[in-house]
Amino acid sequence: MKKIQYIFICTAALMLSSCNDSFLDCYPQDELTDKNFWQTEQHLASVANTFTSSLQGKDWINKTEILADSAPWAVTSAYRQIGAGNYTKEQKEINSYWVRSYRSIGRTNYFLNNYNRAEKVPEEIRERYAAEAYFYRAYNYWILTSLFGDVPYIVDELNVESPDVYRGRDKKDDIINSITTDLEEHYKALPEHIPAASPEFGRVSQCAALALLSRIYLHNEMWEKAVSAAERVMKDSYHELYATGHPDQDYTNLFNYTGRASRNAANKEVLLAYIYNYDLGESARTSHNMSRECWVPNDYARFVPTKSMVECYLTDKGEIWDATSVHSYEEVFQHRDPRMVQSILAPGTPWEGGKSGDLASDNDKIFTYPKFRNDKVGCMTYTGYYMRKYVEPSTVKFVGHDDNDIVILRLGEVYLNYAEAKMKLGTLTQDDLDKSINKLRDRVGMVHMELDKIPAGSTIENEIRRERRVELFCEGQRYFDIRRWKQGNLLAQPLLGVCREWIDPARVETPDSPFLDNLIWKEVDGKEYLLLEDGRRFEEKHYLFPIPFKQTQLNPNLNPNNPGW
Repeated sequence: MKKIQYIFICTAALMLSSCNDSFLDCYPQDELTDKNFWQTEQHLASVANTFTSSLQGKDWINKTEILADSAPWAVTSAYRQIGAGNYTKEQKEINSYWVRSYRSIGRTNYFLNNYNRAEKVPEEIRERYAAEAYFYRAYNYWILTSLFGDVPYIVDELNVESPDVYRGRDKKDDIINSITTDLEEHYKALPEHIPAASPEFGRVSQCAALALLSRIYLHNEMWEKAVSAAERVMKDSYHELYATGHPDQDYTNLFNYTGRASRNAANKEVLLAYIYNYDLGESARTSHNMSRECWVPNDYARFVPTKSMVECYLTDKGEIWDATSVHSYEEVFQHRDPRMVQSILAPGTPWEGGKSGDLASDNDKIFTYPKFRNDKVGCMTYTGYYMRKYVEPSTVKFVGHDDNDIVILRLGEVYLNYAEAKMKLGTLTQDDLDKSINKLRDRVGMVHMELDKIPAGSTIENEIRRERRVELFCEGQRYFDIRRWKQGNLLAQPLLGVCREWIDPARVETPDSPFLDNLIWKEVDGKEYLLLEDGRRFEEKHYLFPIPFKQTQLNPNLNPNNPGW
């Protein structure tokens, strides 16, 4: 009998985030087979629950933000080397993007090829699970086509005799047309929306599918369709931005325990999240380590904001920030877009990062100054800046205790997709801005974006791109945006941190330890900035990853490789 493929039959499979790669060994192979499996709704659900693993949760932040230029990993990693253009087609991490996506696609194909065998399950239930499968297949083909361009488009089950095992590459445009058609044809089989904090939160809804459609359309320059998909989400009667009347906290709380949509019914903004639950007990709990990685109390901070990210935020009056106008570390954070201090740690903020780098402070519970020396008694930073977004202070003291949601799709992104697509169509109006970007600004008390008051020296396109970088900071979007905007030159820039003249040596050094001179600084426009990484490059070929060498060895029909590789 044919063994069941891609099914996690263990009890843990009934939880959304419990899939792993050893599931084929979980069931008694002499009792449960493909022939007698497809009988009940529970059977359908057990397969559908494995789809969510392709969202990757916190690992998605690792594999995307470390590639980009806003909050990279502090110490060089393979993903940072890829972002720096210093990689080859043999790089195993490139192969991992390929393998993981196709493994996930295989699960959805297996489901879609078999779900109608569950004839006793009502059709509307079968079609709901099928719509989830179409969603996750589309999501993974979006990743593959964004990173690799043309790839094999496989919709059937594969075995060693399947001709598609050695299939060549299909055109990206054809794949995009196929997956978006699938979503458009099947998304209405899903619930219109899934309430926050409900038992089903974490499953796919119509609004989540439409949000994914708006993203795929936008990334593939299908502007009118991007607008249409976004508008359908924006018209939904349930979803709204998470705003509780605390503009100085709501943006931050959207990503920590206060606002996590899996447990807070007031968060109607999140359309889809990867859910963790540390409270399930030792044998079933799921968690991540984002908070401690940002504020390691006895080592260096992992994700560190960069100079270009800090300088990206406008002033609180909506003007381009002038770095020459400040002369101290504290002034960097003053009179800026309020999202800055809700995303990047500012002096005066409560924190749990251990002993401060500030010799003038004896209060380790309030951040006042960065720590530049890793003496294991506080959190050192390689750029002079620390993350605040996604940090849950209560779990910093523990390793791997975080279970705040990792947001995958939210209404805020849909607003940005809508505004950018309207701008590219040439039909953007002030009303369009007011019902999209300016709602995001209202949440934090930021002045409105106005078409007739674009900051001097900028353009509406630049400002919409700035808004996207600010609002979606550290949500896995930046690397994809840089590539689709053809701004690869930004990835070739050195990764820099704080300006040296903003740091008062008397607050971080003692006479017997003048270590600032031992740090590496790089001069830019007559000022010295802390250097995290130099020697980065970006060539035309880097707009696409190479087809992994290992895959071309297994299947020569994947050749020729992408241009330049």
